[in-house]
Amino acid sequence: MMDSTTGRSKHITFFIAYVFVLAPGFYLLLSQGKSKSFLILNAFHTGWLDQFIIYFTELGNGFTIVLLSLFFFFVWKKKKLGLTFLLAYAFTGLLVQLIKPLAESPRPLVFFAPDWLPFFIKGVIHAGNSSFPSGHTASAFAAAAVLALYCRSSLLEVLFLILAVAVGFSRIYLSQHFLIDVLAGSFIGVAGGVLCVYWCRNIKEEKLLFKKTKQN
Repeated sequence: MMDSTTGRSKHITFFIAYVFVLAPGFYLLLSQGKSKSFLILNAFHTGWLDQFIIYFTELGNGFTIVLLSLFFFFVWKKKKLGLTFLLAYAFTGLLVQLIKPLAESPRPLVFFAPDWLPFFIKGVIHAGNSSFPSGHTASAFAAAAVLALYCRSSLLEVLFLILAVAVGFSRIYLSQHFLIDVLAGSFIGVAGGVLCVYWCRNIKEEKLLFKKTKQN
């Protein structure tokens, strides 16, 4: 069930679960390093999962996020949620795009070179120096954070987080990003999502209805 945001204590489940996701991720990264942690997480591949993840990863695509925002705003009539959802995507997306050229971090295909990359999925992997941070992951976690803060179910909060984690993993599975890129993207997404919910908290739903006032 979705509703306007409630007290912070009622959404602690999402943040506790997120910490339990971050902890093993940072442990793996710090203990194994950038390249080895990638190879460990990227090791398991099957044909059917390749095809599924190619499409599943698009949950973090900007086009998907915008469509969901429009759905919330115009179809589900949750206008405040739709606006916050879109704002969170725009804010985190802008932040990611500002960081990428500063970091100039090579993607796995460039980092390892094609003959060193264990799994090359044709038509998906692309080269470049825009690996850090992961934009798809940032968008997915921003969406999860916003939805978690608008729902009244701990189960849904965990479900949104699981979907975001799966999007993050898909970026490693598809050899698009390293673990460090995904962890950074998740933090940007959660922080950006929470900030946007905070910024929009005082907006009244009725102000977004755009109804014409009756003239006397």
